[in-house]
Amino acid sequence: MLGRMVGRFRLVRLLGEGGMSSVYLGERADDFQQTAAVKVLREDLSRGESRVRFYADAQALASLQHPGIVGLIDGGITDDGIGYLVTDYLAGMPLDQFCDSRRLPLRARIEIMIQALDAVEYAHQRFLAHCDLKFSHILVTADGRPHLLDFGLMKLLASYGSGPWEAEATATPRPLTPDFASPEQFRGQNLTTATDVYSAGVMLYWLLTGTHPFQSLRDQPIYLLHATLGTEVEPPSRRCQQRCHTDPVAAEQAATVRATTSARLAPALHGDLDAILLKALRKEPEQRYGGAALLAADLRNFLGGRPVAAHRGSGRYRAWKFIRRNRATVAAAGLLLLTLLAGIAGVFWEGFRARGSRTLAEVRFRSARSLTLSLLSDTFQDVQRLDGSEHARQLLLEWSRQALNDLARQCGDDAALQIEVADTYLQVGNLLAAGGPVDAARSAEALSSFDHGLTLVDTILGRERANPVVCAMKVKLLEARSRLEQQLGHLPESVSDAQAAANLKQTIAGH
Repeated sequence: MLGRMVGRFRLVRLLGEGGMSSVYLGERADDFQQTAAVKVLREDLSRGESRVRFYADAQALASLQHPGIVGLIDGGITDDGIGYLVTDYLAGMPLDQFCDSRRLPLRARIEIMIQALDAVEYAHQRFLAHCDLKFSHILVTADGRPHLLDFGLMKLLASYGSGPWEAEATATPRPLTPDFASPEQFRGQNLTTATDVYSAGVMLYWLLTGTHPFQSLRDQPIYLLHATLGTEVEPPSRRCQQRCHTDPVAAEQAATVRATTSARLAPALHGDLDAILLKALRKEPEQRYGGAALLAADLRNFLGGRPVAAHRGSGRYRAWKFIRRNRATVAAAGLLLLTLLAGIAGVFWEGFRARGSRTLAEVRFRSARSLTLSLLSDTFQDVQRLDGSEHARQLLLEWSRQALNDLARQCGDDAALQIEVADTYLQVGNLLAAGGPVDAARSAEALSSFDHGLTLVDTILGRERANPVVCAMKVKLLEARSRLEQQLGHLPESVSDAQAAANLKQTIAGH
């Protein structure tokens, strides 16, 4: 083929060969100067069915205008039945070679894979699946940008355009690349966007571990096929660990790959990446990510320290992710909590030691009460403004609630201390009820705080019915609860509490 004219281009140098085609460097032979990559198909396109599929692929490829996809310049079929596609020529390296030659760390490898997935998603949005994703089909230029090429095996996922070839073209079985083929490709089943997700998962697994998911079977095609269909993939973190124990060179490579710009994230890397890759490599297409965009989104979550969708994330896992992203605020809250707990412990200890030393016990008591209020007023609002902080807010409320309950139990029958705790319940309730739109969970916590305060003052009034200070505190609690119930639309309860507060005011005035 060297020296031959194909369309407007003369083939001057062989760039690469595959099972279905050869790619040449072509130079334009008319009045314009231009170089391009010319893909020459080996399949005889003189038959009607093959020509139909070729034109369907060419028309679909012509519609892809994305900076991460090599653009189509020309295409056609020669008089002797040779099909060709002319695309932009890019001087670059296959994805794996680029990463290894630059000794890219883990973060950079994931980022470049995300860019490639963005290009794949662009094709998915136009009802096209590549169906032959592999390293040699993702060319990375010197500026570090990946470019997707060779849609020769692509699958039309829906009717495209108005030509008569769509149904026939998509029904024709296509070849595959065993190292990167999905289980459904081996089975000859219907191909979807999840097919590309599987191939992308194989590439990312390879980039991060230095090995194929079924490395030992790559030179045994039948066993590789069976493993792809029925053997679960080994978690990448375990594969890395095994290689490092048995191969010193692999250990050095792995150390480079795992290096990140943020060493503090190192302990959490492999757990999340295990979950992401194992989801991408599921045998069942419906159990994988639904498309390239979802896989890319989870990889971005991982790089940003956010919870990944693939992880079987419990509340504890998500709270830990929140803490890692907001260390300063959570550290301040933790310091306040420790001080609060120390204060409460001091109340218990001094009460045990002093027994009759009421003054010292009261000082410790009031210190713990003050710290409880500080924990919420100074920290709760800051945490509340952060995204994904629901679990952290619940922890703060739980800690504060426990501290208040402990204080209430320590009051005994001391009316003065009980009033102080009731006042703390009132302030906590007002804090939760204030600021922003009505929130059901926060409002429920506020009502519960008011109820605890009312229980304490009713206990005192059972002993000291005419105590004006206790009555005044009950009025404040009733009025606060009435205002919140009005905001929540609980009008009968709001009116009832307001009336009870008014009656109590009259009682105080009469005395």
